[in-house]
Amino acid sequence: MTPSETASLVRVTQTFDAPAERVFDALLNPALARRFLFATATGEIVRCDIDARVGGTFTIVDRRSADDVSHSGTYLELDRPGRIAFTLQVEKYSTDATKVTIDITPHGNRCDLTLTHDTTTVDARSKKGAREGWAGILDIAAAVLANEHPTCGAGVAQRAAIPATIGDMFDALAETLELHRQMLRPDDANARREDEVYSDLARRWSRIAKQVQDAAAQMAAQRDLPMGAHDESAWGDAHHGAFAKFVTSQSHLLALLRVAAERDEQMLASMARA
Repeated sequence: MTPSETASLVRVTQTFDAPAERVFDALLNPALARRFLFATATGEIVRCDIDARVGGTFTIVDRRSADDVSHSGTYLELDRPGRIAFTLQVEKYSTDATKVTIDITPHGNRCDLTLTHDTTTVDARSKKGAREGWAGILDIAAAVLANEHPTCGAGVAQRAAIPATIGDMFDALAETLELHRQMLRPDDANARREDEVYSDLARRWSRIAKQVQDAAAQMAAQRDLPMGAHDESAWGDAHHGAFAKFVTSQSHLLALLRVAAERDEQMLASMARA
């Protein structure tokens, strides 16, 4: 922690394969902002009102299983394309208004974005949740705003967020399986068998998670990979078939994840109430 930081500060950074001006404008454009700002996998943005001026307000409502979650605030600073600052209030969870500052640093046709949120909380788990939430929002924003015709290296880097997130999911699965073992009674034969299975699965998923995360990090590092010469005539049915399978698999994964996320969000909510 630097001297200028406070215990409540959350900071997240993201590289965008898009100019700073495009990123700045998208954050204030209702048609684009509704695709990533406070959007959840199992929800639907049913309202996105933005009055993009200092003193202007915004309201973004995400409907989750018929439960509306409203995010609202007032713009404090708008300095295109370098800075946006606003207050943020999520009434469902707190009546406190917090401050969010977004700094955008241009790098030619790309830019780096740093988001700083003074959450007013020092609870480690709450800060971790806020950090992960903002990181997810910025990952989606980077995908939405990516340049339409990137180099091969930039294209590979743009696709790194999905495997990186899957790696994090596998890592959390391994941790959950390992922690579940603590609940098993060693004097029960079935529990001992379950423990053996969970122990093996936890090790496997932890190892897979590390491999996926490492591969995703390598992908993300390829933004400046020089563009090599390509023979477009070499593109054939096999190339088309492989990419079509990839696209279809993404759609199938999206459908499965939505069902799984809805189920597990309900389970998480019931655990919080217990």
